[in-house]
Amino acid sequence: MMRICLPIRRRFDFRAVLFAALALLASMSPCFAELLIEPGDTVHVSVADASRFDGDRRVDVDGRIMMPQLGGIDLKGLRLDEAGARIAGELIRRDILKAPNVLVEVVKYRPVYVGGKVRRPGAIDFEPGMTVRHALILAGGAGKEQEENATSVDIPELRAKWQTTSYQLLQVNSRIARLDAELVRRDTAAPTAAPGAVLPQDRQALVALDSDILKDRLETWTANQVHLRDALALYDLEIDVLNQQSTLQEGERNLTGQQVETARALVEKGLMPLPRLQELEHVQSQASQDILENQAFTARARQSRATIAHQLKTADIDWRMEISQQKREAMIDRARLKAELEALSSQILNAGDDLSEATDRQFQTVVEIYRSVAGQKKPVAATMDTEIMPGDILDVSFAKGAG
Repeated sequence: MMRICLPIRRRFDFRAVLFAALALLASMSPCFAELLIEPGDTVHVSVADASRFDGDRRVDVDGRIMMPQLGGIDLKGLRLDEAGARIAGELIRRDILKAPNVLVEVVKYRPVYVGGKVRRPGAIDFEPGMTVRHALILAGGAGKEQEENATSVDIPELRAKWQTTSYQLLQVNSRIARLDAELVRRDTAAPTAAPGAVLPQDRQALVALDSDILKDRLETWTANQVHLRDALALYDLEIDVLNQQSTLQEGERNLTGQQVETARALVEKGLMPLPRLQELEHVQSQASQDILENQAFTARARQSRATIAHQLKTADIDWRMEISQQKREAMIDRARLKAELEALSSQILNAGDDLSEATDRQFQTVVEIYRSVAGQKKPVAATMDTEIMPGDILDVSFAKGAG
């Protein structure tokens, strides 16, 4: 941006000071202050005390912008401060303004173009501070190009799918081995081979997880069985206590019945008052009611015991049905994953690559920048953290290397 000195005035001009401050801040940027204006950029021109000249101006293919009363002004190849000076010079030369304060800012840089092995090749908007990594993210990441002609094969993407499918197949195989062990309640599962590109340590970690699940499942099964048997024992104890209580209540009711008969005979002879007989009859009635309540408690306890006994009897069947259903679903997944893995392996082999040392292979993303230098596009070596410039062209490819 332009470094502007304020002209000496007799009164304080706030807007002029503001423009000068903005220009000074812009000049402090070590990187973008030196960027040259090129076709495709959009700049904002501000002229203090002359707002009719303010506005966004797009730099055309010839490097010019159009301004009121000035027409086309060539800014191609100029820094921002140089562009402001040129506009100010034209305003003075044409006797439009005496001492113009001109500020030129870039509101939108010319786009960056990303091509090659990216998912969405094309132009992307440039932002200050953008790196190669940012540009690849905006282009959808490195990968197969979206072309109508799909004859090209993206080997890195195929290998990624092949490796992912291999891990999924290992997971399913390990789950099936665990389910087989659960069916017979064996505490160890059969060994599981690692298909495709699975690393040995990853296979061990996954098998260890399923082993822990198997252990927890068997412990849960045993705990449930113990709980059900304990519940049966408690109901047996409750029923036995209720039976004993019923025997005592029957004895009490019989004894009370005999007392009632004796009292009734005495009342008839006038040897016992009637209220005493009524009191004994009430006791007899209460004893009969207690017996009925005891019988109801006993019936409920027997029903609950029968439910627990049924659960204990069918627990093994339910266990087997659940595991068999899970195994059936896992076997369907295994068949699908095997077919996918075979198809991916064939695609990789048909593309001229091989499956050997698959776990040690890596494909590195290679980015080459073509940048305009002195009017010519020249290649620039780049890494993911390389800062890119407006108008850069990024060509993305893959290189095979050792991991």
